[in-house]
This record gives sequence, structure tokens and C-alpha cells, in this order.
Amino acid sequence: MDTDRDLPTCLCLYGSGHELLNCFEQARQAGISGPGDAFAGVFLAAAPTTADSQAALAAREARELGIAWHHDLDDMLSTREPGLLLPLGPDGSLPDDLPRDWRCLPPPDARLFFTLVSRAATQTACRPDLARARRLLANVLDRMDDEIALLAPDGTLLDANARLAERLDRPREDLAGRPGTVVFPDFPDLAAPGENGEPSIRAALAAGRKATRDSSRVDRRGRLRYFRMTFYPVPGPDGRLDHLAALRRDITQDVFLERRLQKSERLAAIGELSMFISHEIRNPLFAIAGFANALLRAKDLGLASREKASIILSESKRLDAILKDIINFARPTSSVPGEVNVNDVAARTTALMRHGLEAQHITLTLALSPDTPMARGDPETLTQCLLNCLKNSMEAMPGGGRITVATGLRQGRVFLSVADDGPGIAPDILPQVFNPFFTTRDKRAGLGLAMTKKILEDLGGAVDLESPPGHGATVTLFLPPYLELSPEED
Repeated sequence: MDTDRDLPTCLCLYGSGHELLNCFEQARQAGISGPGDAFAGVFLAAAPTTADSQAALAAREARELGIAWHHDLDDMLSTREPGLLLPLGPDGSLPDDLPRDWRCLPPPDARLFFTLVSRAATQTACRPDLARARRLLANVLDRMDDEIALLAPDGTLLDANARLAERLDRPREDLAGRPGTVVFPDFPDLAAPGENGEPSIRAALAAGRKATRDSSRVDRRGRLRYFRMTFYPVPGPDGRLDHLAALRRDITQDVFLERRLQKSERLAAIGELSMFISHEIRNPLFAIAGFANALLRAKDLGLASREKASIILSESKRLDAILKDIINFARPTSSVPGEVNVNDVAARTTALMRHGLEAQHITLTLALSPDTPMARGDPETLTQCLLNCLKNSMEAMPGGGRITVATGLRQGRVFLSVADDGPGIAPDILPQVFNPFFTTRDKRAGLGLAMTKKILEDLGGAVDLESPPGHGATVTLFLPPYLELSPEED
């Protein structure tokens, strides 16, 4: 049989109803959906070998797809222009004689030929959809604020979205082949386990699970920003890890909102405590003091009774003063948090104390880190907290010693520490030093470290105390970093 390089104008399918239905499904995948649609540039015709239920289904399917349907082979050969006959059944179904200019392939070749033509037509029909999907995916990824990269299993960058290329100020082509540790400033060790005992990133991805790591860094303006990097496995055809998809997201605002929520919950509990003290304790106390005062004004009160009433009034006033301090302690600080340079606060405060330190023969050392980010707080209240810590250290070393004031960044928080080489704090009283009114000195107790702790916690910070026996004490004030947020979010 002669063959041409070009396809004929018509492909005529001839087989059972089941075989024809299979071919029609391939035609659908190639883009044939109704009358007028061309299949690889040609038209399709079909005829069944036998008239059965499957042939009836094939006839209905052919009409829906716009494929010319004939009742039998003779009808197709006699009414259509010459084309290529594709018998789909066994070799015995091959017709003996064909009209002039008709060509025919053996059934095995016919089935293979139609499959190849269908796949070529499918690829042609899908190419616009594939290009459209590719453009859509690229636009979605490039418009995201997150940095997205495709990595090799060893962490080498293969492709990146526009956001990542913009941050690095390099074309995407220049990024390909660079190690992930160069592209991302906080790229984690893929083989190292997580801080809380999580499996390594490589192990999680090999098991088909995503892996997440959080980090922080100081930006050019001295603000601390938080980032979350998530790795997703991209398996190959064999199901094994073939690539990594990395997504790096700025979660600074999420951290800020979480801390603000925690602070709101804490303040609500403290407010309930303040209301309970005000209404349930102070009101009866006022009545006690009032009656004691009335008794003292009575002229017929005996000397012994007057002395007892005076004690009741005195103790009532003392108790009222304590309750006022507790209520003030429960209330939020009145300072407005803002941007604080802890290095400036430390330098200014120690300058005020330098004369008293020298008079007491105490050597002061400043260890201020230049990379300390801006903190969120109030300069005046922070100064009072630092003064309180310095005075405590001075009182612990009446014969002189050494005090070190340091600043820096630790575990995502700004810190300001005061360390002395005095006798330290006894282990049995160490847990009590932050309790309100606790003191080892023989005088009325103030709030001391308890108020310092409360002020720092109101600002979203914390206070830590370390005192190894016989090796001095270190008080560390932690403050949240000043996050880079818009004014209405701050």
C-alpha cells in the first residue's frame, strides 16, 4: 500500500462498537467536542463491524462529536471521498477490495497509527491550555509577597519567583545554581534536627511531609523581623524526593498580633484582681477605720480602750496603703510604649550613677552590642528599672566590687542585663525575690523587682534572675523588639 507524508482528508474508522468508543474517547482528549471540530487537520468517519448495543452507543457518541456515522463499511466506502481506512478489529475484518484511491492499513498498524495521531493532536490541542496555565501560575507566584524557590535535594536553587529576585536585586537566571545558604540569609541546615526535637528537614521531606523553621534577623533600620521558612517535598515519577519547594514568609505582623493577644488576656485577669480588691476588701476596711476613728472621738472612752482603737485605726491605715500598692501594681503602666534604644538608656543611666559607684569603689563595665535592635518600651520606665537593678547590686556590695551592664539580642528578644560579683542570693530565697513586698532589709518593703517585672511584662517583656551560689547575681531585662509595622497596626 502506498503511503504519503501528509495525512488524507478523512480517516475512516472501522471496528466493533467497543473499539470505536475507545477511539472516540481519544478524539475527545484531542479536542473534538462537537460538529465542526477537526481532528489533526482531518475529518473522521466511522462504521461498525456489527450492529449491536455497543454500536448504538458509538453511533450516538459519533453524532455528539460531529463524526460522520455510517451503518456499515459499504455505505462508508460508497458515499465518502477516498481516504484512509483504519480497520480496528482482527486481520479477518480487513476488506478484500477497496474502491479506487482508497488506502488501508493492517489492523495492528491502524490502531498504532490512530493512537499516534491522537496523541499528537492531543498535544497540539493542550498546548494553548498548558501555556495559559503556565502563565497563570507564573503570575500568581510572582505577585505573592512570599519568597518562593525551587531547590535541588542538596539545597541548590533552580528557580525563583519575582519577589525573591527583587530582594536579591538579580535576574532569575543569575540565581540558578547558587546554594540556598547564599540566597536566603537564614537558610537552615537541612540535615539538622529542629530546636524542639523535630526531625530534620531532609527526613521530613523524605517521608512526604512539609517542614517548617522560624528565624529572626535585624534589618538595616535596626528592627527585628521574624521569618518562617516552609519546605515542601516535590516527588519524582518514582515517588522519591526529586526537588524541594521553599516558601519564606515574613511573619513579623503575626508575631506582633499574637503577643498583643497574650497581653490583652493577661491584663483582663489582672483587672479582675484589681476590682476584687477594690470592692471586696477596701470597702469593709473603710468601715473598720471609720468606726475606730469614731471611737477615738468619743469623750467617755477609757484610756485602755482608746489605745486599742488607736491600734485598730493605725493598722487599718497601714493595710489600706498596702492595698493601694497592690491595686497600682495590678493596673497597666501609664507609659506609652515606643521605640527605645537600650544602648542609649544604659549609657545615660550608668553615667548618672557613676559618681555613686566610684564612691563605693565599684568598677563599672559597659558591654553594649552595636547590633542590638530597637526595643519596644518607654525610656523613662526602662531607666527606672535599670536604676533599681543598679541600686540592688550596689547594696549587695557595700565594700566594693564589679558591675557589668550588657545589651544584645537573645532568642528574638532585646536584653539589658546587670551583673555583679557580690555574694549572690541564697537559693532558699531566690524564688521569692519577685514577690511583691519581699525584702531582706529591715524596713518597709517596696515593690522592687516585682514592679520591675510587672513593668516589663506590661510591655511584652520579661525579667530573668541568675545567681549561682557565691558568684554574684545577674538580672536580665527582656524587651520585645520594635517591629516594622505601619502606625495603625502598631
